[in-house]
Amino acid sequence: MHADLGRYCLQAFSQQVPASLAAFYRIDARQQACDFLLQDLQAPMHARYLAHYRRFDPLQPQRCLAIGKPVVSLRQGLAGLPVDQGETYRHFLAQHQVVDVVEIIAQVDGRPSAGVSLLRCAGLGEFRGEELERLLPLHGLMQLALATEPRTPAPGNAELTPRERQIAELLRQGQSNKLIARALGVGLPTVKTHLVNLFRKLGVANRTELVACLFL
Repeated sequence: MHADLGRYCLQAFSQQVPASLAAFYRIDARQQACDFLLQDLQAPMHARYLAHYRRFDPLQPQRCLAIGKPVVSLRQGLAGLPVDQGETYRHFLAQHQVVDVVEIIAQVDGRPSAGVSLLRCAGLGEFRGEELERLLPLHGLMQLALATEPRTPAPGNAELTPRERQIAELLRQGQSNKLIARALGVGLPTVKTHLVNLFRKLGVANRTELVACLFL
């Protein structure tokens, strides 16, 4: 159900307001984005984001919620950050030719449940005010769809550490231990230790079962 809903949301938002790259994600109990579904967003870029730049992101769910709007632009997010932190994140975006980002956060029962990131590269230019207005009705539809979706939380998901979540997401993308170690800037033994802990926490025997447990 998650994948179907995510694909529907990405298609609907991208048709209403064109985007170069996009992602749908869940928001966990700690208001962290997780369980990503990517659209035209390459795994290496996403891995670098998770490993090194997420903490600089001005559009993380908790920051969007603090702004208090269902649709938040990059400019609005950056306004609340220290200048050096904002410049670090802009540098990351520029490395991937991204010039603007918009975040749409949906809530269920007063709690953030899922979000959509829309990213634009230079060819499309920055999002215009009227385009952001066009996203508001779709935000309402996404909230309605999430509110009627069957609740099937992943076993043990809330117990994972941020680093374990990063590794789980990279596993979902089919990354090898070596590529995970490179993306996170750690050694192979460290990755293997995290995998052992993940298997134990989730009660699974291998990588395939882990991905199925968390994401299917």
